[in-house]
Parts: sequence; C-alpha cells; structure tokens
Amino acid sequence: MRGWAVAVVMSLALSGCGASAPQAAGVASAPPSIRIVFAGDVMLGRGVARIARFDPQSIFAGARLQLTEADLTVANLESPLTRRSHVVPNPNALEASPKAARLLAEAGFDAMAIANNHAGDAGRVTVTDTVAALRRAGLRPIGRTPRAITIDRNGIIVALLAFDASAGSSGIGLVARWRPRSVRSAVQDAAMRADVVAVALHGGIAYSPVADGFLMGLARRLARWGADIVWCHGPHVVQPVVAIDPDHDGRATVVATSLGNLVFDRQGIPGTDRGALLEVRADADGVSAFRVGATSIEAGRVTFRRWLPPEGDAVASDGSWWAMTRPVPIGTASALPYRMPGFPGEGWVVIDTALGDVNGDGRDEIVVSFRWPFSPGSQTERLPWHRWVDHNGMKAVVGVYRVDDLEPLWIATSVLRPVARVIPCGSALVVAYSTLDDPTVVATGLWPWRGFGFTSSVDLPGAGTPGCLDVTGDGIADPVVTGRRLP
Repeated sequence: MRGWAVAVVMSLALSGCGASAPQAAGVASAPPSIRIVFAGDVMLGRGVARIARFDPQSIFAGARLQLTEADLTVANLESPLTRRSHVVPNPNALEASPKAARLLAEAGFDAMAIANNHAGDAGRVTVTDTVAALRRAGLRPIGRTPRAITIDRNGIIVALLAFDASAGSSGIGLVARWRPRSVRSAVQDAAMRADVVAVALHGGIAYSPVADGFLMGLARRLARWGADIVWCHGPHVVQPVVAIDPDHDGRATVVATSLGNLVFDRQGIPGTDRGALLEVRADADGVSAFRVGATSIEAGRVTFRRWLPPEGDAVASDGSWWAMTRPVPIGTASALPYRMPGFPGEGWVVIDTALGDVNGDGRDEIVVSFRWPFSPGSQTERLPWHRWVDHNGMKAVVGVYRVDDLEPLWIATSVLRPVARVIPCGSALVVAYSTLDDPTVVATGLWPWRGFGFTSSVDLPGAGTPGCLDVTGDGIADPVVTGRRLP
C-alpha cells in the first residue's frame, strides 16, 4: 500500500511552427482516490436546541453542499445525545435531544467522534444514549473504545479512531482516552487493516489561534505509528493545517490541531464563530492532496465561505486549488521562443507557445502568448486606470490558432495579467502570470474552456512551475504548480 508510481510525459513538438512547446500535458499513473471531509465541534444543545426544534434544516443548509459531496464526512459531536439531566460540576450543559442525530445524517455526516470531555456530562449512561441515537440515525460512533471503526468507500478502506486527550473530562472510563501504549497498538493495528488511517484528538488550550504544541506533539507520534490524518478539536478556534513526515518515509500525515466550531451557539470569544472544513483526497497509499475551507456561524447556523489557497505545491480540482502532499515530477521547460516562423503580424513578439486540445474538439490547437503594439480597445477603455503597455509600447495578448493554417480561433487582445507560460491541460489552460516588464512568474491561473472561449478561475499567488498530470487518479489530467514560492 505504501508507494505511488508516476509516469510523466512532458515534451511535445509544435508541428509546422519551427518551435517546440515548453511543456505538454503530463500523464500520471495514480490510483483511484476518495474525498473525506473533517469538521470540528458540532454542538446541537443549549442555544442551538431551539433552532433544531423549530427550524432544523437551516442549521447545516449553508454548508450542505460541501458536507454531502464528499465520499465520507465526519465531525466531533460536542453535545451528548440524551434526555438525562446534566450532573457534572461543569456548568456548560451541552446535552441535546437524541432526535438531533437525524439532523446530522441529513446534513451528510457518516460518523461522529464522541471521545471528548463532555461525553459523560449526564452520568455514566450518557455515552450509551449517544451511541444508540447515532446508530438509529445510521451514523457510526467513533471513540467509544480505542479500536478503530472501518468504512469502505469505492474499495478504499478508511479506519477512524478518536481519543479524548483533554483534562478534567467527564468521559474518563467511558470513552477512549489518550494512553500512549494502547493508542499506539490501536493505530498500528488499523494501519495493517486499512488503506487510510484518520485519528481524532480532543484537547488542547482553548481559544488559542496558533497551532497547539501539545496536540502537534501527539500528532507527530501518531504519524510515526501510521496515521495519515490527525484532526483535532477542543480549542474552539481555527488553527493552521499542515502536512508532516516525521519518519521521512515519503508518506505525509495531514495535521489539523483545531478545526474550530462548525456549529455552536454564541460563546462571545473572538474566533469561536468561525470554523474550518478539512477535505483530503486519499487512496490506497494515503493522502495525495488536501484543502481547507472557511466557515462561519451566525445565530447557530453554519455558512461555508470559501476554499483557502494553499501555501505550497498545488493541484487544481473541483473549482479550487489543493495542497499536494507528494512530490510530483514535472519536467523542466525548454527555452522560450521569442519569434515563431510563420506567425502573422509585423513586430509581434512571441512569449510562449504550446500544443494541445484546449477546446475539447478532439484536435490539437496552438496556444500562443505574445505581445503586439498597443492600440485602444473596448477593454482598455473600460479600465483606463490599468497599465496595459510595457516599456516597449506593447500589450499582452493570448490567442488560440488552428495548427494547419494558423487561423485564429480565439484571441484575448488585452490580457489583464501578462502570461509568461501556457500549458494545455484537458479542456483548460494553465497560465503562469508575470508582469509587463519582468518575465519572472508571480502567480498561476486556470482558464477553463466554456464553449465560446476561456474564463478565468481562482488565481494562485507565488512563483512556481505549472504543469499537467493526473494527481487525483480519475484518469483526467489536473493542473498543477510545483516548486511554488510565495512572495
């Protein structure tokens, strides 16, 4: 299970033009993958209980798409599901109605971690009540015992474990606790039986926005024992998500020391009204990529805001950029041709060329980034404050041309951001942006073909080498950026 073979074909001659494409679409041999979403604390009692009773569908409506599109979705259940009275000295009575389990199932959750400091707030039978309510709703409880539960998604076996690492917990003796020897045995056993191992930890310092040092230390140990994902909850605010490889075996572990609150009532502390979704792509060899989405809470209801741009090497998929956790062998580009024989236009300067089927018609087209002498147009007149001209009096242009006769099929006569590299990638174009007077790459963009031309999607800031290969294992090439450096 521990290995990933990648075969990449990068060079392609540009026929009939006397120049070579710097990089053609790559082909990667990647195993099939699944998508798993992890969320932080879900609390359906106290101030949320009234919404659950009178307007239940509104609680998760703002994030339902993100929760249901994944193959597997899990979160931490911060509110025991019981009708019993709160009995522990802790004044935070978070218990919720057992009927609330149906809301979790309808929202798209498949399993819920229950190993946390509130697990036994209504007495020793609290956990029994919670487990029974979850199971009646078709949800799998995680963390009643140290042993993993396993779920099969499209032939990928996922092991889920949860441990309470908090102090002053009411769940001691009732749910799985952090005890290094038993945890190590459980995680190593899960790694032998499953393709992907995800471990939940509850604990840490509350309300701190920096990565929790205690939880990160536990995560490093879990990574050495075989965990692929460590997702934590308890601080109630969002902390950074990182990929680590402490044993240097080439298999990364994605660590979120706190995903904050997904659903909670008002706590009145900065950051507690925001959360994060961690989505990973995983296959039989672990996690290949991940992305983090920002959420917010208003009046006990969650809203998904946006997917955040990653900091390192990235792959574009499902409308956003994901952080890659595996090295990707992208070939180096050939020298850029500044003149392309036969290309029409006196005084035009070619910046980059590539060959590929960018419009999905089954035939290759030539894509050219070039400069031509400036002349006013509708675009420049709409944005008169924008700088359109380089130091030579030229403006940036991108065009798509037929191979046999260089007939133009599509031309952007005034590009807002100059393009230094063009990489065809399926029915899309990966572009590396520069500035008008400096060829240095400053960002990467993705231009999908929409039938009548390209439209731009989310740009990714920072220098890097763009390419194209199948990272997600679905047989379709994906835009990638490697060697990425932030400004």
